[in-house]
Amino acid sequence: MAGNYDLHCSCGTAAIRLEGAPRVRGHCHCRACRVLLDVPFHSVTAWNPEQLAVTRGGERLLSFQHPSLSMKKVSCRDCGTVLWNTNAMDWRVVSQRLIETCLGALPGELQALSHFHYGSRIFDIADGLPKRD
Repeated sequence: MAGNYDLHCSCGTAAIRLEGAPRVRGHCHCRACRVLLDVPFHSVTAWNPEQLAVTRGGERLLSFQHPSLSMKKVSCRDCGTVLWNTNAMDWRVVSQRLIETCLGALPGELQALSHFHYGSRIFDIADGLPKRD
């Protein structure tokens, strides 16, 4: 199921719209995500670049290109909320937590289907979802 999802930073200064269906829904355990975002794994939806539009506060967005990874993160300059990051394929990777916070719940059509890069994990997760390397 495809939809439109309007999300915003914590302070409301910046907002984005996701359109359609994501390319990927899952939990990423790759080292790059862990380093870029300082998390043990990243629960994500990944979108084509044209599926994400900045709808408010574009001038308040701060883009950080990681010095050694082919990834960047885009956040609100005022509150620091990461609205999306990119991966090596230049997809727009949006946290499932941001979606859940903005919409009140994570819609079923955006929930994780599997774990990927699970061979790089730093701890095991027993949730019944498929684990892929």
